[in-house]
Amino acid sequence: MLGCVAPALSTAQEAEQHAALGEAAPIVVRSVSLTLNPEAPGDTRLGALEYLGGLILASDDGRFGGYSGLSVDRDGAGLWAVSDRGHWLRLDFSRDATGLPVGVAQAQWLPLLDETGKPLSGRRGDAEALRRDAAGGFWVAFEREQRLWRYANALSRPQAVALPVAARTLPGNGGLEALALLAPGESPLLIAEEALPEAEGYSPVWLRRGAVWRRLNWRHSGDFRPTDAVGLPDGGLLVLERDFRWASGWAARLSRVQAADLAQAEGAVLQSRLLAEWARPYANDNLEGIDTRIGPDGGIWVYLLSDDNHSRMQRSLLLVFKLLE
Repeated sequence: MLGCVAPALSTAQEAEQHAALGEAAPIVVRSVSLTLNPEAPGDTRLGALEYLGGLILASDDGRFGGYSGLSVDRDGAGLWAVSDRGHWLRLDFSRDATGLPVGVAQAQWLPLLDETGKPLSGRRGDAEALRRDAAGGFWVAFEREQRLWRYANALSRPQAVALPVAARTLPGNGGLEALALLAPGESPLLIAEEALPEAEGYSPVWLRRGAVWRRLNWRHSGDFRPTDAVGLPDGGLLVLERDFRWASGWAARLSRVQAADLAQAEGAVLQSRLLAEWARPYANDNLEGIDTRIGPDGGIWVYLLSDDNHSRMQRSLLLVFKLLE
């Protein structure tokens, strides 16, 4: 199903003016429905996941793309995403009777602002993960210049959140990738994409309880690397990982960590249970964003978003699953 939104900005000059003022601007985003497995259209089971539906998102606007983190509205009416080129994307959905997105009803583009209220650019704009807290604020993790900021709203200036010292030494393009807020208390958890020099084979994990960050570890499996994570209502965690294979393209996997495992002592390796792993022909791309919500059926709905790297060879996919286990 093809959807569109309000007319695009009339001129590049107007778009630049919106950015300079830190204002929202309408952007045209098209959407086409997506089958999980084109070789078997009736196939909806993927490990411990049931595929509910998905969209291919696209736009002729050069600002669109690079989305690495998302936050879905609790009622599923829309989502927020952050781009590695320093902006927000707001999507409002057309939905079917079950609450599943079937098209884009409206879209807006907004610049991410820095501490002075100016739009981010260059290395400082590489936003990689996004979470929304119970108060409505947005937490955004950045790599290249590793940092964690909290925005009261999408048009506000951020407040810096102090990071563990070791997090500041992460490799530029292998730094902070995953951000979760864990129940109870919305404790922040961060996972880096790559290892620190002293711990090859493990991505560092930092979990803050109160004002203290505790270091844990995520074991690498082959060439899979963590790209995002999200907390579950029971205090556990879902971790999204990604790999690229020259023979078959992109691959993804989703694993679950129990709440008790997150309470381990400093330096422990997190234990997880693999829920699903998939590659071609199943719908896939550079999956970097994850979020969940309680669906109208009472189950946990899992939303995944891919980063197209601003490449014509890639796609921005939104996949929606139901967690079965």
